[in-house]
Amino acid sequence: MYFFMDNSEFTYKWLRVLFRTDYLVLGGYLASLDDMKIMEDEINKIKENCEIPIDLPIKWNLKDDRIRKIYEKHEKLDVYKKLLSSADEIRLSIISVLNKTKCKLIMSAEPVYKGKLREQVYIWIFENILQRLGQALENEMQSQSNYYPSISIVMDWPGGDHRPYFQTYSKAYHFKQPGFFCGDLKALNMNVNFAVSTTNNSPHLQAADIFVGITKDFLEWVYKERDVERVKKFFPPLEPFFRKSKAGKIMGYGLIVGKKQEYEKVEKKIEEIKQIAENEIPF
Repeated sequence: MYFFMDNSEFTYKWLRVLFRTDYLVLGGYLASLDDMKIMEDEINKIKENCEIPIDLPIKWNLKDDRIRKIYEKHEKLDVYKKLLSSADEIRLSIISVLNKTKCKLIMSAEPVYKGKLREQVYIWIFENILQRLGQALENEMQSQSNYYPSISIVMDWPGGDHRPYFQTYSKAYHFKQPGFFCGDLKALNMNVNFAVSTTNNSPHLQAADIFVGITKDFLEWVYKERDVERVKKFFPPLEPFFRKSKAGKIMGYGLIVGKKQEYEKVEKKIEEIKQIAENEIPF
């Protein structure tokens, strides 16, 4: 199994004029080798149907000038312009590919509290993901299933100082960490290697980028009531693929947000956005 991971963020609150609090989102999806093959083949088909070269990226934020420059470098600006006009349909098509797989999403998010460093908060939410991956392995070992025989993490190259990710993973792999509700990851058969790739070159990370972007927009709507039209289009079709408890609970299993006091609020907003989208489906 592989866990493809990316990150995103939004401005959470402004504290006076010059200071702001950002909300950080980190996550991705679990995929078996069979799932990986399906994801790659289907994403390539989607690109080919839209006349996009399969080696060029599709991402959540296509207006990022870095993406435009990639297409320009390959003399495909005309394709890039068409991509902008059909981006929503392409994103929904990529979400629909999940129906052909057993992929499960895990997302962790938290604001940068006053006096805390961004890198420190990213490590906190990374640790949340590691615990859920460990729990997934633990559950499967107990059920004697081969669905999660091992998990390897593949992350989009992190900005800034990437060493804390490697150090955090190494400690969690070799030793049980304080506060972890699973044991050391080595005992649970996690891969000792922590891999880094680039979204621009990996179709699997491109899908992760889109799923994380959708989650980021959902949380921004939860806390700031922004872009409900965009959120209702993308989050309801993605929500069924989040990791859940046996009782169908998403909070704490596939979606972890800040303090537990926030769980009820986010759960209500999940049901609200699903209801908004459902009420607009024509009969």
